[in-house]
Amino acid sequence: MFKHSLDKNRTVIYIRKILLLLVVLSPLANIAESAILANRDKRGLRTYTIEGVLRLPEDEIDIGTAALILSREWGTQRTTHVYRRKIDNMSEAILAKLKEKHIPLDHRAINIINHYLFKELGFSSVDTAENPDDLFLHVVLEKKSGYCLSLSVLYLSIAERLGLPVYGVVVPGHFFVRYDDGKRRLNIETTSNGGSANDEHYLSKFSPPNSPRTLYMKNLTKKQTLGCFFNNLGNSYMKVGDTDKAFEVLLRAVQINPLLSEANMNLGNVYLKKKMPLQAVEQYEKALTIISNDAKAMNNLASAYMQLADYPKAESYYKTAMALDPEYIDVYRNLANAIQMQGRYEEAVGQLKAAVVLNPDDVNSFLLLGQICRQTEQFPDAEKYLLKALALDPLLSAANVSLGYVYLDQGRLQWAESTFQKALFHKDALPQAHFGLAQIYFQKDQLDREIQSYETALAYDPYMVAGLQNLGNAYVRQGNESAAVVAFQQAIEVEPQNTDLHYNLAVTYAKMKKHQQAVKEFSEAIALDSANAAAYNGIAISYYHLGNKELTATNARKAKAMGFDVQNALLKLK
Repeated sequence: MFKHSLDKNRTVIYIRKILLLLVVLSPLANIAESAILANRDKRGLRTYTIEGVLRLPEDEIDIGTAALILSREWGTQRTTHVYRRKIDNMSEAILAKLKEKHIPLDHRAINIINHYLFKELGFSSVDTAENPDDLFLHVVLEKKSGYCLSLSVLYLSIAERLGLPVYGVVVPGHFFVRYDDGKRRLNIETTSNGGSANDEHYLSKFSPPNSPRTLYMKNLTKKQTLGCFFNNLGNSYMKVGDTDKAFEVLLRAVQINPLLSEANMNLGNVYLKKKMPLQAVEQYEKALTIISNDAKAMNNLASAYMQLADYPKAESYYKTAMALDPEYIDVYRNLANAIQMQGRYEEAVGQLKAAVVLNPDDVNSFLLLGQICRQTEQFPDAEKYLLKALALDPLLSAANVSLGYVYLDQGRLQWAESTFQKALFHKDALPQAHFGLAQIYFQKDQLDREIQSYETALAYDPYMVAGLQNLGNAYVRQGNESAAVVAFQQAIEVEPQNTDLHYNLAVTYAKMKKHQQAVKEFSEAIALDSANAAAYNGIAISYYHLGNKELTATNARKAKAMGFDVQNALLKLK
């Protein structure tokens, strides 16, 4: 009995301990329950590639994880889990505050989120979106700052964990978030400490197109939000000079959001950078079907036609862009360039002078003014404008190069050489500066230095046709015809329709007594320019050495009829 009684007492004691433990733990159990995050079971949390994210149904995507996957691709060394834990901790802290204040998970939670993020934690907006790093969620978490899209992605990530119906919203040039439970809508500005603005504010300030076919001012899906992120990511890669990666990312942006004008325009910019103007035109035209009054898209479309050498069409589109935005300085400069390419130099100068009235410090307008004045041989004005450009930007290499050519054109060789030497400190100026130096050495009859300078210029720009042509000519003067042939052939690969290159190659073959090859190249030159009297004379000479009297006389007579001084011996053959 004693033993039985002892067991009974132990049972009572045990039960009491359990009850006491339950009493102690019950408040903690309530807190733990309140901290269960709404996204806890989403498949998106277990996805490790962006391709995997995009294959998921909308309701399985975790926007924070998707953004952090892109952070990893950008190059962060820390794992996705480290940053995701930070977002989870922030979300759990907000849940605790809501519980403490007895605030339900509806629109009333927005004030608590705003106060916590922007007041307690001190998240803020950056002044500009110039730094590509500021796009990425891991940077936002580390620096506690970002711009409209990156701060909005953080906000969306937290709202998703809380289970709040918050969506991304895009307007031209801006991104914000919106609470929308079907009964109440609240726009939230993440760059203004979570402040609210009505729809009319965005319609007035950003002028989104009022069409059911666009994404603007609508609640975006998560994939559409990621499409906006890809658009900005493409720009980030462009800023760091990775055109191929920008191209890949922007293709994806357009695939996800085909009705996002900015994505089409940015993809067009990449095509233009890659010298693919027809594809650029297609993208700019798509952008303009979405936002027809976009002056930048119209300007870029004109620039694509410039690359296609369709200067009248480019001029027309530049004028349309100017009508849409009369203070768009770039358009004045670009229009001037299109006009001067058509030989209307005085009119082009007028456009540029209008540009510098709008902006007296527009260095690129002064640069183009100097370049046009050089073309029209107004050398004092050319020098004045180029020196003005250099005063505004002493590191503007194009101005130094252009000024060097102004001095070279005037025979001021010492000034030209000194100016080109200054330009050699800038990588992007190296080919043209070395080319200019080579021409100085040509005038000084310093053949070895001339050849060396052309070779250096071509090392930086192997496709410089003028450099290849002049180098070939220099090799001929040096007596190195074999090297000249190689230079001319390389130039012809770049510009197969250049009649002068075929003529020079033909002359070189003739000097080497390779008259069969010479005839072929003279024939190419004549096919490209039937009025090329020198080519008819040259082919007549080669036919003479090949023993073809009939073709010798025929071509010699054609050359003479065009006014070329032909040897009588070629004309008298029968």
